[in-house]
Parts: sequence; structure tokens; C-alpha cells
Amino acid sequence: MYRFLDAVIRGIQTGSIFGLVGLGINVVFGATGVFNFAQGDMVMVGGMLGVSLWVASGLPFPLAVLVVIVVAGAIGGATELVAVRGTARFRQSTVLWIISTLGVSIIIEAVTTLLAVRHNSDNGTRSFPDYVPWHSITIGKLLIIPQRAVLFPIALGATALIWFCFQRTLWGRGLSAMAFDREGAAMRGLPVGRLAVLAFVIGGVLAGFGGFAAGPITQASVTLGFGITLQGFIAATIGGIPELWGPILGGVILGIAEQFTTVYWDASFTNLVALGLLLAVLLVRPNGIIGRQVRTL
Repeated sequence: MYRFLDAVIRGIQTGSIFGLVGLGINVVFGATGVFNFAQGDMVMVGGMLGVSLWVASGLPFPLAVLVVIVVAGAIGGATELVAVRGTARFRQSTVLWIISTLGVSIIIEAVTTLLAVRHNSDNGTRSFPDYVPWHSITIGKLLIIPQRAVLFPIALGATALIWFCFQRTLWGRGLSAMAFDREGAAMRGLPVGRLAVLAFVIGGVLAGFGGFAAGPITQASVTLGFGITLQGFIAATIGGIPELWGPILGGVILGIAEQFTTVYWDASFTNLVALGLLLAVLLVRPNGIIGRQVRTL
């Protein structure tokens, strides 16, 4: 029984990371119709920059978080301006946007590797210390690690904050209108260009913050980008694109499935199980568990 509960708890914790990444993907895709392949690399930047500022440079923790958020948001906005809007003259090709954002992903990873790797024996991985000061507690045979336990409330709080902003603020309602019908929003006078940049900025902020928040669990590594992008995409797709609550739901389901695979089968099959779960959900619910049909450009 304790083994089962431990797998569920760990699945919720790791799934929260996937959910944060997927939330950024949904915000960007919902508003612009673009799947940003660089989303996971901004998570990587959040971890690498965070550990460099906080640990190596001794910057105070709140200030390090703020700098990470600003830098990741700036990268997100630049991605829209250069990789998406810069290719708009080519008839806004979805395939071209996939290639261009993938190019941004490669550039981010290459630049970060160049800055982080100092010698041949350096693999670009940095140890990210815990930022939660509380000690682990034991309930029966269950070990509760506060550093892991805070991830779900963080993901839940971030999702609730974005949802509230989308419901209660003018720019949030503008993004919601774009997600429903971009052409109609433009006809009604909404600044869809600026809102598209804002969507990418929000996606970058969520990614950078997620990379920092999950740093002690994932550790900071220049190779983190593609894998976490894939997991975030699967979480968002299972939960439902572009629903804001979909990624955290899909992330928890994916995280638990992967933990069960590790505990009861073999950790080497986690990717296979993740893809199998994705296909199974799409066969029953093509738009995800709580997703809806969206209009794309």
C-alpha cells in the first residue's frame, strides 16, 4: 500500500513540472496557433540561469527568481517577433513555424552550452540546491520531501493566477478572444500583434519560473530542453489544448503513469507508456480530456 501511495505522490510531484511546461504551451498555442518548440529550452534557461545567479553569484533568492522571469519572458517575446512574425511573409505556414521555433530551441541550447561548459569534462549539468528550508517528514513508511511537495501547489497557483488574469483583466480577455477567433478579434480592433507577443512572454515567464521551481528535482542541465518540451506537450494534449486547466490535469495523469511504470515495471519503458497513454486518450477524446476544438491560423 505504501509503495502505491508513494508512486502516486511522486507522480503528482513530477506531473506538476510537466503541467507548468504544458501551461505555457497552451497559452501560446491558444492565442497564436503556434506550438513553440523552444518552450522546454526556456525551462532549461530558468534552471541554468537560476543556479548561476543564486548559487554561483550569490544573488539573493527573490532577485534571482525575478531576473530569471525577466530573461525567460524576454526570450519568449523575441521568439514571437523573430521566429514567428519574422516568417509571416511566407503565408504563415505552420510547418515553417515549427522549423523556426525548433531553430530557436537549437540556438538557445547552443548558446547556453557555450556559456556553461568550461572544459571537455564539463557535461553542462549543475547541482541545484533545495530552496525549501523544511526537513523531510515520515508518515508511516511514506517519506514526504517538502522540496518536492511544494511543486503541486506552485503549479496549481500558477494555473489559477493565469486563469484569473484571463477572466478578469483586459489583456487576458483579449488573449481569450484571440484563442477563440483571432480573425474576429482583429476585426473588432484588438491589437493581435501585441497580444501575440504577450502570449509568448507569458509562456517564457512560466517556463523560466518552472525551470527555477523544479531545479532541485530536475537539476540544471543544458540537455533538459527537448525532453521537458515533449513531456509538457503530452501533458497539455492529454489534458486538453488550449484549456488552461488541462496541462495540470494531464501532467498529473502522465506523472502517475510514469511512476507506476518505474515502480511496477521498468523505468526504461516510461516514454513508451507516455506515448501509449497519449494515443489512448486521443482515441477516446481527440481534443483531450477537457479540451475543445480550436481554430488555427
